[in-house]
Amino acid sequence: MSDRVMDDDLVIRGSGDFLADQGIADPDEFRVKSHLCHEIATIAEQRGLTAAAFGRLAGEAEQDAERMMNYRHDGYEVWRLIKLLCALGADVGIHVNRDSGNDKGIVLAQSIQDVP
Repeated sequence: MSDRVMDDDLVIRGSGDFLADQGIADPDEFRVKSHLCHEIATIAEQRGLTAAAFGRLAGEAEQDAERMMNYRHDGYEVWRLIKLLCALGADVGIHVNRDSGNDKGIVLAQSIQDVP
């Protein structure tokens, strides 16, 4: 057995924001873009659209459509992703809660599921 002492008590605390801890410059924007890309990919999959078909429908190059369908949204603006969702027939809304009770507001990205 070795005389070397293992430091099992080492604790590294995060900031509470996993994306910020990973070095993402703007975690809120990253979350919103990721959510929008998720919705794009989900709608395209439900409709059986390939990247080429989605690109034609949305007026995007196939490579760009494929990147968005695979959640690679770096270099794309939020507004562009919103316009693509609209091209797929989705309604996109923005909700502002003026007084959330927080000192600093938060950015949420949510989907409203269709109610039968």
